[in-house]
Amino acid sequence: MRDTSYDIIIVGSGVGGGTVADYLSRAGSGLRIAIIESGPFRKKEHFNQREIDMTALYYNRGAVLSENMEIGVAAANTVGGSSAVYTGVSFRPPESVLNRWRREFGMEFLTAEYVNRSLDEIEEDLNVHELPEREDNENNRLFRKGADALGIPVKRLKINTKGCLKQGFCNLGCTSGAKQGTLEVQIPRVLKRGVTLIYNAVVRTVEENAVNLVVRKAPENTIPNEIEEGGHRLYARYIILAAGTLNTPAILLRSAKKLHVSNPNTGRYLTLHPAFNINGIYTKTITNYRGFPKTWYIDAFSDSDGFYLETSFYFPGVTAKNNPGYGSMHRDIMRCYSKMMSILILIHDEAEYGNRIATDRRGNTVIDYTVSDSVRKSMIRALQESTKILFAAGCEKALIPGSDKTPVLPEDVPDIHLHIAEQYLNLTRTPLSSAHPQGGARMGTTPKHAVTDISGKVFGTQSIYVSDASLFPGSVKVNPYETVMLLAKWVAENVLEACLH
Repeated sequence: MRDTSYDIIIVGSGVGGGTVADYLSRAGSGLRIAIIESGPFRKKEHFNQREIDMTALYYNRGAVLSENMEIGVAAANTVGGSSAVYTGVSFRPPESVLNRWRREFGMEFLTAEYVNRSLDEIEEDLNVHELPEREDNENNRLFRKGADALGIPVKRLKINTKGCLKQGFCNLGCTSGAKQGTLEVQIPRVLKRGVTLIYNAVVRTVEENAVNLVVRKAPENTIPNEIEEGGHRLYARYIILAAGTLNTPAILLRSAKKLHVSNPNTGRYLTLHPAFNINGIYTKTITNYRGFPKTWYIDAFSDSDGFYLETSFYFPGVTAKNNPGYGSMHRDIMRCYSKMMSILILIHDEAEYGNRIATDRRGNTVIDYTVSDSVRKSMIRALQESTKILFAAGCEKALIPGSDKTPVLPEDVPDIHLHIAEQYLNLTRTPLSSAHPQGGARMGTTPKHAVTDISGKVFGTQSIYVSDASLFPGSVKVNPYETVMLLAKWVAENVLEACLH
């Protein structure tokens, strides 16, 4: 490899890494920057909407299981990170969350002026907007119909697309490049500015001013490597870890001896935003897997019961996993795929010391996470309310985990609290999942409670920063995309100031 020394090395090319690279490489910085990505380099031409092929975009084909097997985490392993496989839903962080982060964790830079100015700029750059209601598919229209019938207020989601073809399976990669995420916006932009991108490269450890990595063979039907396979050691004045919540804490844990840092908070306070995707069977075929999958959400239960509801619809394999039953019963359910209405449940979990990213003897990531009693209660309330919405929308059956019968029927609604109850919730047999892991390298004012300082620099180091969702002191409670970008902008500003002094 020709170059081994840089001003800045960024580990990870997802939302955090792409954003920090974008800000650091803007005109006039003159910084020599490299991005190291563990996954392959695929562009929109490599996406084909085939589930069996495109699950290769994820670690472990889309489900990195917790140690107790209760929850599976979907995390992307590809250039562009999660932005290559998300739906483009763009939430600003709730004011109540930012108030808590300022008050309890000293993140005083998150003033209303800084947050709004930064996110105004970000949203304009990424074309964040609401889709016109005339473009809703029937799955989304039925969600609103059911909520309206029950008097539950719905709100319009904002997304960051441009020229969307409404193909539906956004989580398998966008074949048209319509999602204005890192893969389509920041990565092409920084490459034009001369930033080096190294992919299929796993970072095992970091040291002060050095990164140790192994470059693997590029998988078939991906862009070939530009450097030779094998081990490499790169040097930089500053190193920014943006490898995501599953990997940034793991890199820090593997590197503890080399960095001469022992912080008991590393990997701790993990939140996963646990999710259920449930389905009802409508009376006729509807447009569900085509059209944009997410246009409405409900936050009316957020403060009282700890959950959001969003519209969604998933591809056949994931839908099969989400539906209950076995054998002929499950086969008959899946034959109704084109009649299914779907709701995504997102539960607010609190950051707890015992929930963490750890590493095994080989240094591989281990998710040590236990669902709390309060989260279980929120799950049941969310499942009950979602079931009511399905039936109010006109579904004739509902396929619900945590219930005493499959399927749940409309006549069960008056006694729904008896049919959907904690006693029936067996998390080792339910399809609990997560796509929003957060925490593990939380930001704060002291190493007694955090891993990085308020600038994003890892306590006890001189050159190591963090720029991804692992910085979050607790769950942001909404899809975390814009919050990651907001903190990445702040980290970039601090690293740039350090570079100039």
